[in-house]
Amino acid sequence: MIRITLPIPYPRPWAKKIEIMRAPLITIPLLLTLLISCDHSKKIIEHEWRVYAAVMEHDDMVSAMVSLNRILAVEKYNQAALDTLARLYLNTGANSAAAKVAFRALNVKQTDATTAIAAKANKNLGNFELALEHFNKLLLKDPGKLEWLYEVAYANINLGKLNDALPYIEKLINHPGSEKAVMQEFINEGSQLLPYRAVAYNMLGYIQTRAGQDQAAIKSYEAAIRLFPEYYLAGNNLKVLREKSGQ
Repeated sequence: MIRITLPIPYPRPWAKKIEIMRAPLITIPLLLTLLISCDHSKKIIEHEWRVYAAVMEHDDMVSAMVSLNRILAVEKYNQAALDTLARLYLNTGANSAAAKVAFRALNVKQTDATTAIAAKANKNLGNFELALEHFNKLLLKDPGKLEWLYEVAYANINLGKLNDALPYIEKLINHPGSEKAVMQEFINEGSQLLPYRAVAYNMLGYIQTRAGQDQAAIKSYEAAIRLFPEYYLAGNNLKVLREKSGQ
């Protein structure tokens, strides 16, 4: 009987060395390409920030927004560019764009400034549920801020949650600074600068009118007018209610 002995495989350490030596030769060109690309992207971003700064000296919002969008085309989640672009969109009345960019920015980092932009943009679009969500976050961080108290009350009223609005209206009325601090209230095509307390009384009068509490509403409207005699909306509400009541 003839026996055939097969050779036993043995490790070839030199082969492993060749593979190890080849690896850097394959990745070095790719690494150089990535470094060149990163350097080019960095230069584009730096250039566009310089352009942004230059055009903003002349209040050229359109060119500023173009530069910010170019930055985001290179670096999609550039926090500073997202925050700034959202603010410019809001300031120029592009509420839909402001809301979308602010949403992206908040997914990168939660900031009070961008939360406020998201809240105001959604409010302007009539998305009061989203607006209320953002305003509630802001109020939670700064419970005594008149602006957030007003906005939470206003959003609740527009959602038909009148009882939910009442605690915030009461806080506005009782706030020690609400008689002198003013806000801008928009009426049709115009606006008025009004004391927060006067606005709160007008809101209270509206809720009381809806509840059928006409006499209480009249007193609330009168309180608003005492604080600001030229308060157009409160004066009109009072006039309509008095005519309805036959006074």
